[in-house]
Amino acid sequence: MIDYYSQHPLYAALIIVLLIITLFVCFKAFKAASKRNKETRELMNELHRNNELKNKYSILTCNSIISSDEEELFIGVGLNLLKRVADKEDMAGEFNSLSKGQKYIYALFNLYSDSRIQMSDFFRANTDPLTSTALEAVKEIFDEEFTDLFIYEYNAFDEKNEKVSFIKDEVSDTDKKTAPYFSEGTVCKLSGKYIKDNIEDFI
Repeated sequence: MIDYYSQHPLYAALIIVLLIITLFVCFKAFKAASKRNKETRELMNELHRNNELKNKYSILTCNSIISSDEEELFIGVGLNLLKRVADKEDMAGEFNSLSKGQKYIYALFNLYSDSRIQMSDFFRANTDPLTSTALEAVKEIFDEEFTDLFIYEYNAFDEKNEKVSFIKDEVSDTDKKTAPYFSEGTVCKLSGKYIKDNIEDFI
């Protein structure tokens, strides 16, 4: 066999190339499978954590709100408000029955959930009154920089607003600037602080 390949070097080279390609394909498949497994584990862990937080904050008291971590408080309250509205046949009516603070947290939780990849996804997925309520909440709770960026995208996705046009590159740039607010937990922490500062709206 060795003599054969030594006499036919092109065949030998072809076999080597095929082996390299096979190894490369197997390696890529292994990496893809590992990535899928990691993403599945992360998703399962998140679902488990969210279920725990939803149960933990299903009943709120002054003490439970004051003593809570702001980030997990926001997620726990947001999950329960989401369930409360979604469980009703008249979702619009249930949303309107919420207090001002509850409406703000409900809207901000949807903003947080929809902005995992980019904030513009929130505006693609939702309309008024959710987007306008989120705008009110952002103006009251967040800093000027984030508020200005949010207002830009709010106007860019508003078909009735003729003063601001949707420009893909500018929206993409805004998404990049707002991404750290979500990835670093700023949105959650400030929203949780708002709950603590407005306890009467949540108990």
